Amino acid sequence: MKITDVRCHVMGVPTPDGNETRRNWIFVFVDTDAGISGLGEATTEWHELAVAAMVKEHLRPRLIGQDPTHIERVWQSLQRGFWWRGGVVAASAISGVDQALWDIAGKAYGVPVYKLLGGPARDSVRLYARGDLGLSSLIDEARAAVAEGFDAFKAGPGRMLQPFDDRRQVDVTLAEYRHLREAVGPAVDLIVDCGGLFGPQAAARLVAGLRELELLFVEEPINADLPSPLAALKRAFPDVRIAAGERLCTRWAFREWLSEGAVDVIQADVSHTGGISELMKIAHCAEVYNVLMAPHSPYGPVALAASAHASAAMANFLILEHCRLRPWFDQVQRFGPVLHGGHFLLDDRPGLGVELDLALIERHPYRPLPPRTYMDRWGAMPPI
Repeated sequence: MKITDVRCHVMGVPTPDGNETRRNWIFVFVDTDAGISGLGEATTEWHELAVAAMVKEHLRPRLIGQDPTHIERVWQSLQRGFWWRGGVVAASAISGVDQALWDIAGKAYGVPVYKLLGGPARDSVRLYARGDLGLSSLIDEARAAVAEGFDAFKAGPGRMLQPFDDRRQVDVTLAEYRHLREAVGPAVDLIVDCGGLFGPQAAARLVAGLRELELLFVEEPINADLPSPLAALKRAFPDVRIAAGERLCTRWAFREWLSEGAVDVIQADVSHTGGISELMKIAHCAEVYNVLMAPHSPYGPVALAASAHASAAMANFLILEHCRLRPWFDQVQRFGPVLHGGHFLLDDRPGLGVELDLALIERHPYRPLPPRTYMDRWGAMPPI
């Protein structure tokens, strides 16, 4: 079996009100001379057209004629075959291709991908929901998620202050999460995504205030430029799980974070870090340090399926993110991940178990994302 073509399609996904762009899903299709095609997802926040060009103009010529079941050989050739290594554009492009190769292998051998990864370490994959439905408040979003069967919910740091002030933002976040805890009760795990917005001092005050709420973890309380500030925060609050890693690519980037003891939970992303192959290697490295895996996955159905298959086979898996961008998430699938009661259910469909509606994708082209902008009262962008 040989690869005959590699295609990349970008689908613009609007916010629930249709006024802005929420995501641009980047889908990778790998075709073979055996009539088997594989699907991957290389979705990023921003840089989408660069990722699509990387797939089509740089990776495709290297892939044509290769055996798609030689996944490790292909991965190494794409990682090491260019002079420049690293960066989210190249790593995301490789990630999409890698997922598609695992999908092809599963279809060729007639088994689901998680069985190719060593078989399931659990019966189902626990998911957490986010505030993605466009409802009027975070409390409404959380209650809607619980009503759907989710027992874990994540949101951001609350209403963003303008101008931005991380010290004052701590008070907003603490008040929001006290209300959330009261609304959903003690049985629902809460997660706060801080987005790297807080300086070390504000982050320490935030984590101290969140202690009583017993969150599942605190995500990126400090920016992700260096592991040492997070390591200091983690040492100061050993009873609070600290998570990070969605902006790191490949196992080499995670090495220092693990060796410094910077995190309790790694949030590597199957669409950024090098695909299923690399996500599993990162999980194995993390297991050595007793660090848990909660893969970052706020994207489309292919990324969710790829993350879920890998998560099913991880010994140190904690929970998986799920972004319910409706109606697009459901409409783009002809069939896709089987979800029930806040879990991804394992089944015997070969490959990743996803088929997309290409005509719908083509009817919704790329839409530029609004810029990520925070300004303090002096008109400067803080070091977030």
